[in-house]
Amino acid sequence: MTYIISGCTLVDDIIYPDGRSVTGQLGGSIYTLTGIKPYTDDVLFVTTAGPDFDQFYGDYYRRNGLSTVGVQSVLPHTRHNILAYNADGRWRENSKHGFDFELTWGSVALIRAAYITAHASASTRGIYLESAVREPVWLDLAAIRAAAPHAKIMWELQQSDCEAPSRHAAIRLLIQRVDVYSINLPESLALFGTTSEAESIAAIIAIGIPCLFRVGTRGAYMIQDGKAWYAPAYDLESTVDATGCGNCATGAALYGYAEGLHPLRTVIQANLAATLNARQYGPFPAFTTELRAQLHHRVEAEFVRLQGVH
Repeated sequence: MTYIISGCTLVDDIIYPDGRSVTGQLGGSIYTLTGIKPYTDDVLFVTTAGPDFDQFYGDYYRRNGLSTVGVQSVLPHTRHNILAYNADGRWRENSKHGFDFELTWGSVALIRAAYITAHASASTRGIYLESAVREPVWLDLAAIRAAAPHAKIMWELQQSDCEAPSRHAAIRLLIQRVDVYSINLPESLALFGTTSEAESIAAIIAIGIPCLFRVGTRGAYMIQDGKAWYAPAYDLESTVDATGCGNCATGAALYGYAEGLHPLRTVIQANLAATLNARQYGPFPAFTTELRAQLHHRVEAEFVRLQGVH
């Protein structure tokens, strides 16, 4: 498999700051897969779920020609969370099945390296990890590297880790073990102790590892080779729900980086993928060859336009 996305599968009941709510939405790292899907079909989701996975995800998988071979049915049922947003975009979540379920099954739901290596090969170009610093996948990162020696490994940092000072040293060590990572503005302020977007950019440049730096409705930067390449967010007036836009942009950035694209093109692709995601509740419903052609045309036009700005 050329691209492998690993992370949690969730069903979300979402409560928004303005009082709106929706129930039964697909959630978790499926959004990352939908960041790559606009640009290539050769992507697999490696995740954990329960025997009810098809009840929630089956129609979506069949509609988009997705394979279920990466789904590990190791839980009594697929995780179902209540997700509540703060006005600043941060969030908190709790299991709809209660604390005891997470206490018993939370560790079973975590991604293991073996789940990834089963589908990795010398032809794998990109692997995405959405795992907290204390998760078991990091213990066998060498096995993932051995199974996919040419793959670029991207890590999307977790809000809970960034907000815990005791984990900051571990985060910095792990950043040095991956090829590219992604962080948003509030997470960067907590992790780096910075007070502004500009200070966080300087901190990321100082680390020296390529990074997709997401700054909410302003857009994002691809920070690479000592320079920050900025592209704005697109079509904000069409936004229905921003849930998963960060994951979606990160998936697209992994694709761009692993394909060796110009950093500006990478961040444009990331933001346009997020635009698709924000048009409705839940992930973008169906990817087509026509949509892909339209996106490539728009990416090219934006690349030419923004090159003049940079």
